Amino acid sequence: MSKKALFVLMGQSNAVGHAVPMAEEDKILTPLKNVFGLHRKDNQKLNLEKLTWSGYTSDGMNLGEEQDHTYSLANCLAKYWQDAVDAGADLPDLYIVHIAIGAEGVTPKYMWHPDREPVLIPGKLGKVNISLYPFTMHILSLVKESLGDCDYVGVHWRGGEQDISAILEDPSIDLKSIYRRMLDDLHKALGDPYIVLHKIVAKDRMAEEPTGRKTQIMSEINAMFEDFTEDYDGVVFFDPRQYPGFDPDIMGEGLFKEDNIHFKPEVNRWVAKEILGDYLYGKG
Repeated sequence: MSKKALFVLMGQSNAVGHAVPMAEEDKILTPLKNVFGLHRKDNQKLNLEKLTWSGYTSDGMNLGEEQDHTYSLANCLAKYWQDAVDAGADLPDLYIVHIAIGAEGVTPKYMWHPDREPVLIPGKLGKVNISLYPFTMHILSLVKESLGDCDYVGVHWRGGEQDISAILEDPSIDLKSIYRRMLDDLHKALGDPYIVLHKIVAKDRMAEEPTGRKTQIMSEINAMFEDFTEDYDGVVFFDPRQYPGFDPDIMGEGLFKEDNIHFKPEVNRWVAKEILGDYLYGKG
């Protein structure tokens, strides 16, 4: 088994772990011995020449917005990975790249748009302003040089919700071309990554739009994600409704907090356990 493995988490608020703060006892305050991340103080820079890894903690490791100690998928996976190593599992050291800012899509008015002029203003949501696409692709282009050969635990994209409204406003936006560019650039940066596109399951939030057009756009984006699994080797489509607590007949469908927007901590914990199990047992 490789001595190094890579996990990348990108996207918007559900990649941040927005609105799901960690209980004090779950915070990772002491740097983990077998899990490493990129701290903002060392790596949140334009034109960075070299990655600086440090023992993983649950604060400072999102290179996007400053919202720390959340039950993000990255923080949950880091904890479970270290717990598994401590319990004797044959796992390599895990390296995590986490880049996410809430309410940001890939269409032209958002920070994930590929052709945005390079900007990097750090801070909390509302102040932070980062041209996420060029910044992220540059960070990922440094991974091979920094880590050498490594296993891919996955490059996870948790986004797309914000672009529903953008396409509602401007149906001429070619979203498929933007995402194809992203997938192509991820391959250029990382070689042959294992890419996971998370299904958008924001049904309850679509109800406020009376024509049903938002729901239709959401379905079209999900269908596009699924099509990419046929077009690209190593791209998979993940449906969070596989969560055992999913219930379509209750508010939030058992997935979301009271706001019907952000995944509950239990959902992120479950996804992290699934990722670890897939890596350990080769489920794919």
